[in-house]
Amino acid sequence: MRASGFTLLELLVAISIFSVIGLGSYQLLQSVSESHARVRVSIDGYIRMSQALTIMQRDFNQFVSRQVRDEYGETISSMVLDGQEFLIEFTRGGWSNPGGRSRSELQRVAYSIDYQEELLIRHFWVVLDRAEDSEPRSQILLESVTDFRVTGYTDLDLEANRMAEGNDDELLSEGSFEATVPVGVEVVIATDQLGEVRRIFQLVDSFSEGSTNKTESESSSNLENDTDKNDADAPSLSVLGVSR
Repeated sequence: MRASGFTLLELLVAISIFSVIGLGSYQLLQSVSESHARVRVSIDGYIRMSQALTIMQRDFNQFVSRQVRDEYGETISSMVLDGQEFLIEFTRGGWSNPGGRSRSELQRVAYSIDYQEELLIRHFWVVLDRAEDSEPRSQILLESVTDFRVTGYTDLDLEANRMAEGNDDELLSEGSFEATVPVGVEVVIATDQLGEVRRIFQLVDSFSEGSTNKTESESSSNLENDTDKNDADAPSLSVLGVSR
């Protein structure tokens, strides 16, 4: 009487089938795992970019036309594009003071890029008018940055109104007038993962100053002209400067 069981050929066929199934399952699992990792990296990149743009938006939207003095007592404009050390440097308000320290709510901030380390860096000073030992504090805003550019735009109409309605000497002595302060800036951040990301920020302080110079009669006449000349009343923007 023969003993029941599998032949050698049947065992080899079964082992081959299980090997193919196991190899296919492993490749499928590996592909899913790699896809998940790529998605996770992409999401993290978007989150870090969004956080960096949020910080920059908070800085630019709270821009204040306040000049400062450097370590040598020289006056620095409220906004400097493409300076010697930083791509852009300006004064902003709204610096929170939860500790109740005796300091101003205005803050001087600047941005620069380290091309070797591919880092976008935000700098700020604890004082506005600097002493000889005043050094900026730096924080890494974003990594893997290959390029960073800032373009300032000025409204020609608003600048013409400012020049026509104000006494230049009096305004300059009060420190409240700067002819080259833009009404908005365009920021371009380039990374290997996301490519170029563009964002336009409106400088509320300079825009408000220019718009409040209009009288009520001028505003009413503009409203009448808007019905027939919508395109003619569009703001005339001019590139003020590019930092890269």
